[in-house]
Amino acid sequence: MSGGGKTSRLWPAVKDRFARHGFEFATTSKRGDGVEIAHRAALDGWPLVVAVGGDGTVNEVVNGLLEAGAPVTLGILNAGRGNDCRRNFDLPARLPLALDRLLAGRDVPIDVGLAEWPDGRRRHFVMSLGAGFDAAVAARAERSRGSGKAPYVRALLGTLWTYRPSPATIRVDERVHFSGPITAAVVANGPYYGQGMKIAPTADPHDGVLDLVVLGNLGRVELLRWLPTVYRGRHLANPKVSTARGRTIAIDASAPLPLHVDGEPCGETPVRVSILPAALHLRV
Repeated sequence: MSGGGKTSRLWPAVKDRFARHGFEFATTSKRGDGVEIAHRAALDGWPLVVAVGGDGTVNEVVNGLLEAGAPVTLGILNAGRGNDCRRNFDLPARLPLALDRLLAGRDVPIDVGLAEWPDGRRRHFVMSLGAGFDAAVAARAERSRGSGKAPYVRALLGTLWTYRPSPATIRVDERVHFSGPITAAVVANGPYYGQGMKIAPTADPHDGVLDLVVLGNLGRVELLRWLPTVYRGRHLANPKVSTARGRTIAIDASAPLPLHVDGEPCGETPVRVSILPAALHLRV
């Protein structure tokens, strides 16, 4: 579990319920702890590892489990700012029902995205990878204080007035899909990101492919006008927005673009993304 905010407020009730069923607990205190804890739990033979916290905590646990390579099921109790994992995997919002599902739900296979960089670095994700504007927002939000949506909204507005589209080339299954200035490119495994934005309405974490959404050369005013439509998936009506689906997606740019994975800042382009079908089991 992550150690702050909403998670800390929920934790007494969660711990009491889990303790009665033989669970053990570990708390994260810094970036990377979730990877190490999950990796160790998987190698120790735990059949179910539950991430209690925000989407960033879930991402760390996913990476720890997959690095271990052991058969283990992921459980999610979303209690962070964004909680897009809950939306993408249709998990209960109410705590009592969420706990019931974790203790007696069913396990289903889900796809996992894999980002790879030329220097050999790798990072798994279960929701999305973004390049450009949205990654710049994520980096700014990470430095912002506060709870709920306020830090994200402040970061979004602050980035809006400084960010400019950059030339990029995007390949889908080794073929060029887009070449030109982009505001952002999102590689999605599920429909939602950015605290409830329906960025890729048709994305499905069970279909074995990735969904690409490219926001082209949008000016500041145009971007501001179209941003609210993303929450309902209506941004796809903009002629400067293009989509594609594929098993591999590569993003390169003349000047490196910032990246995020599952909402967490994570390096720069160039990056190659691939889908790992049914790579992980999730308790739902």
